Amino acid sequence: MRGTFPGVVSVGGRGIFVNGHEVALHHCANILDVPWAELGVDVLIDASGVRENGVALAESPNAVGHYIYTHAMHAAYPERRRNFTTSVAQKVKTVIFGVNEEQFNPQNDRLISSSICDTIALGPVVKLLEGSYGIDSGFLTTLHPWLGDQNLMDGNPNPRRARDDKQSHFSLSRSAVNNLIPKTTTAVRAADAVFPGLSGKIESFSYRVPTNIVGSAVLNVTLERSADQSGLIEMFHQFEREQKWSIISNSTEPKVSGDYSGDEFSAIIDHRWTVVKNNHQLRLVYWYDNEWGYSARVVDIVKLIAQS
Repeated sequence: MRGTFPGVVSVGGRGIFVNGHEVALHHCANILDVPWAELGVDVLIDASGVRENGVALAESPNAVGHYIYTHAMHAAYPERRRNFTTSVAQKVKTVIFGVNEEQFNPQNDRLISSSICDTIALGPVVKLLEGSYGIDSGFLTTLHPWLGDQNLMDGNPNPRRARDDKQSHFSLSRSAVNNLIPKTTTAVRAADAVFPGLSGKIESFSYRVPTNIVGSAVLNVTLERSADQSGLIEMFHQFEREQKWSIISNSTEPKVSGDYSGDEFSAIIDHRWTVVKNNHQLRLVYWYDNEWGYSARVVDIVKLIAQS
């Protein structure tokens, strides 16, 4: 998807070597069995998707300096908190750039959620709209590329998905490469971690689409205060000019999804489709590289920690 890695990778000793630099490799059922202190690890980025890891690190706060949990399932699905107890969930600090990164305190916030790709794109857009115009209600539709747990051909439903998402699990068992698959999305529910009650204002819906990279979204909202279309667009441009991180980009170029592959911005607003009707009805279309842009924000969290 990203091409061939240009460096040299080899195996030897207790790990792998990338361009001559050793990366330690451990095979442990329990994340606490890895000798983090011995390895001198200050920041641990967990991309495993195993919720028990977060529980273990939260209950052993001195095992590693900072733990970045790169998925927000404990926040998006309350019924999945069997392994994320209330006491642990309260220790998790969700960081979304353009929303609350300035409230992040590396000294106190040790267990960190970097949320999910859909939400880091939605969050800064919603904050700007809320701050300037207020949001009464709305609808979000996302178009998300296929994921690794889908089937190439029609197959059996995933038992875990059947338990967690009764609306979508049969549809998601169908061929990912041949269908547009309607499904639920946690984009708004995950945003409740930084916008309490947002899921009560905005309904969300998604299509899993037969492409391998770059998501898109259509956000329709009713604004509480009157908006002028040109002034609203200028608000986004002003934010882009003043932002410290690569959060929002604005575009009117006639691009398609593949053109945004490798784009590090959280959201690229396509203003060809921005419309304000009757001063209160807004439609926005934006794009986001669900892998590269998301990963860039995880790296930015590490930079925030390093700056402390």
